[in-house]
Amino acid sequence: MALNKIGIFELDKSKTTMKYGYHYKALVDLPFSDAKRHIRVWLPEDYDFEDKTKKFPVIYFSDGQNLVNKYLTTFGDWGLDKVAHKLYKEKNISFIAVGIDCPKDDKTRGLELAPPKLPTRYRWDGFPYADKFVDYIADELKPIIDKLFHTKKDKKSTGIGGSSMGGIMAFYGATRQSDVFGFSLDFSPAFFLYNKETWLKMLEEYAVKDKKDTKFFLYVGGKDYEAMFVNNTFLTYKYMKKNGFDQNNLALIYDSQMIHHETAWNKYLGEAIEFWLK
Repeated sequence: MALNKIGIFELDKSKTTMKYGYHYKALVDLPFSDAKRHIRVWLPEDYDFEDKTKKFPVIYFSDGQNLVNKYLTTFGDWGLDKVAHKLYKEKNISFIAVGIDCPKDDKTRGLELAPPKLPTRYRWDGFPYADKFVDYIADELKPIIDKLFHTKKDKKSTGIGGSSMGGIMAFYGATRQSDVFGFSLDFSPAFFLYNKETWLKMLEEYAVKDKKDTKFFLYVGGKDYEAMFVNNTFLTYKYMKKNGFDQNNLALIYDSQMIHHETAWNKYLGEAIEFWLK
């Protein structure tokens, strides 16, 4: 039976489409935001609140409201709980997911999740600060989660993930905090914000070639708006392959028929998690 409260987190008892696991939430102040936001913790169905010896890997997401409950979202949720249920039943794979809700407006979200270098494709009102977002997860949030929940604390058991702007944040985050994150889930990453030359320079700056003890899972679709994401995603994959990544620490999925939507990320979430934890 789930506890009603774990530290600052309360069991979410609101209307939901979640079928498996346990959903906790806490309304908190964030050092990079003017408004309080929810941090959400999803615990797998085999989480034992009494047994502290059974510990779970943890993956941290942007857009936490999109993970398990469509009533919290505008476009739909990832159905993470259903994907995780299948992984648990078929592969005996279990994990904890932690998500930070996104800001209410897209401009702020873009600044929050973009690496701290001005993109070349658009005019931005302000300077990106994904460094603050990533550092908050690694330096402040992770210690809280590790204290309150039954987690595996080591690098290989700690991931960071997101889609679109969250995808580029997760990629950047795994290079910036490479001692913390051993897995980066990058769905439809918005690398296209930068032209080819600028993005290649940024890959060099992030020293991606030196991060081969981290696993990266790249996904991109090819239909409608999503087509804009393809070229620089393939460019990134080729760069990493050239610099020593192999099938053990780098994966790329390209689905030409998928649009830029949660249904695509749901479709490949299980494969990404299995790649991380296999």
